[in-house]
Amino acid sequence: MDPRMMNEFEMKAQMKMQFAMIKGCFVDCVTSFREDQLSANEKNCLQNCARREIATFQTMAEVQQNIMQRGGMGGPQF
Repeated sequence: MDPRMMNEFEMKAQMKMQFAMIKGCFVDCVTSFREDQLSANEKNCLQNCARREIATFQTMAEVQQNIMQRGGMGGPQF
């Protein structure tokens, strides 16, 4: 695959993951639309949710990198 196409594919995949994280955290955390500002609880929930999601993405990237270094997807090698 052309490196430019690969970069574009990776960027799109990353954007989709970020959108899914934002959407999921928003749905889970934002409960009221009566105010024009987020409540302290909503802000706290969003921050915690984003931290969890980012930590999950980082862990998944590390696992994927380890698998690739071992020669591909021959099965889990934890």
